[in-house]
Amino acid sequence: MITNLLLSLNVVFPIFFMMSIGYLIRKLNMVDDHSLTIMNKLVFRVFMAILLFVNVSKMDVEALIDIKNLTLIILVWGVIIFSTIFYFFLYRKTVSDINKVPVMIQGSYRANLILFGIPMATSLYGANGAGIISIAITGIIPLFNILAIIILEGYANKNASKKKLFIAILKNPLIIACALGIIFVIGGIKIPNLILNPLVSMGKVATPLAFIILGATLRFSSLVRNLKFIFVTTFMKLVFLPFIAIFIAINMGFTNEHLLAILGATGAPIAISSFIMVKEIGGDENLAAELIVSSSVIAIFTLFVWIFSLKTLGFL
Repeated sequence: MITNLLLSLNVVFPIFFMMSIGYLIRKLNMVDDHSLTIMNKLVFRVFMAILLFVNVSKMDVEALIDIKNLTLIILVWGVIIFSTIFYFFLYRKTVSDINKVPVMIQGSYRANLILFGIPMATSLYGANGAGIISIAITGIIPLFNILAIIILEGYANKNASKKKLFIAILKNPLIIACALGIIFVIGGIKIPNLILNPLVSMGKVATPLAFIILGATLRFSSLVRNLKFIFVTTFMKLVFLPFIAIFIAINMGFTNEHLLAILGATGAPIAISSFIMVKEIGGDENLAAELIVSSSVIAIFTLFVWIFSLKTLGFL
């Protein structure tokens, strides 16, 4: 048990440490909102995209069409779609402020899979784990975006252009990186080491810098006002959703890196991009930001508990 405890701590503690460094940097006034916005765009549009492209492009065709990997994606799709329908009816009946409903629904299913999933998988299973996570990301990120549009549509700002939003999704660097990676794999295109080596180095920047930026953007002052909405949404996101997915996955025979990918897709904290879409289409953007903050902090504890429990039970 001590070994599993230390292993789980080794997976989660680096995330906590990097976020703490970011929070300290902000407290020391070394960065401001403007610089964080620019850095955040740089990380997700460049470094994260490169990291994802490199991981996907290293896979082989067999991995992309492997029945177990495809089943993993189908399982996550099913769990997320059905849970989203459940959230819709639950929040529609229990939340009186209509502007909070779409934010809570999106927050209850949308995971920051690439930011939290890849480092967890790499820590436990190395390159193979990162590869499985990358395949999951390829299949799941489009679903996250499509569901967000459907959910927010009924609450949309009438001035928001749906066409522009769809185009923006198609231009999403992560989706483009996934598509390019798949093309390279299917086409058998090998990246010359002269280009691959600097790409790998740039990809390594993505995770630590992203967590430092996330820590620097944490705000706790306004959480009390929406505390009950935050509690319900984070519970649904970090406890209920992964419990359902993991229960089904274990009964289907998933273990190790595949089960960890399912945990990352359902149990990682709320994606930062959820705030961007709420702000674009309409909704309570303050609640959206607060959910990202709270879920990112709480997930450090819940992911530790999930990993430790699954490791102790022999599933990871």
